[in-house]
Amino acid sequence: MKDLKHLIYFENLLQQADNELVEQGRKDGKLALGYTCYFVPETLLNLPGCFSTRLRAPNTGSIDVGTYYMTNKICSYTRSILERGIEGGYNYLDALLSSETCQMMHRGHEHFELLGLVKNNPKFFMSMMDVPFSDSDNAVDHYEDQIKTKLLQPLHDVYGVDISDDAVRKAIEDHNEISAIITEIGDLRKLPIPPITGYEFHVIQLVSEVCPHYLVMDKLRETLEEVKKRAPEKKPWFRARIVLTGSEIDDPGFTKLLEDCGAMVVADRYCYGSLPGREQIEIKDGETALRAVARH
Repeated sequence: MKDLKHLIYFENLLQQADNELVEQGRKDGKLALGYTCYFVPETLLNLPGCFSTRLRAPNTGSIDVGTYYMTNKICSYTRSILERGIEGGYNYLDALLSSETCQMMHRGHEHFELLGLVKNNPKFFMSMMDVPFSDSDNAVDHYEDQIKTKLLQPLHDVYGVDISDDAVRKAIEDHNEISAIITEIGDLRKLPIPPITGYEFHVIQLVSEVCPHYLVMDKLRETLEEVKKRAPEKKPWFRARIVLTGSEIDDPGFTKLLEDCGAMVVADRYCYGSLPGREQIEIKDGETALRAVARH
């Protein structure tokens, strides 16, 4: 198939956490809010004046220092994030929002505070919320309260971020807009002969998570239109369609490896994937915008 116009540009954005669009967002005066876990609602990190940036540690070499602090029994992703933090790779952050959903990452994030790893911003803070592994009404009540006290209120108190219902609704509109684009691109993987590979989609999905939405939205929308018109191969290049599941799969090279072996990744149900991360948020009648995010 013909190469996608923006693919190399997207790939380059993934070569470092503090990429050119993150730097542009900071120059525009917006707050860079970092997170690693899906259970930290990305939507609320894109309130007016803020942008979300999901942490990665691309091109990691040695993780000896991260291992020193965390032991080799801790997953390599967590140690890589800590190693990059010790190297100063996340000094652009204004806050790091976390959740007690993975004890290894929980411990890794504690070191950001204990070691003072973000040095360029005296207002930098990190906050950790408790997330229930249930969708019962009581669990959603607890999650909503945690979002208020551990995410929204600190952003308001430290930086004066607007956390009103109107502001949350605007953030939901942003989430739904980028999610619609990503979902439509991803659905094209279902065609008999898809006009996009799983690797290409993985790159696109990651870019939507690590870059300020307002700076990448136009190129994502342009890519959607390009893929819809793209002439596919004359016959399938793969022998099997597969669903890739797991946790922090943030390296599109892994998807490429699978596809080089004859697979086609048609669904991505892992922490950095679009399922269910790019589903639409619906605000029900009589429901606050925050409740809709918590229920989602």
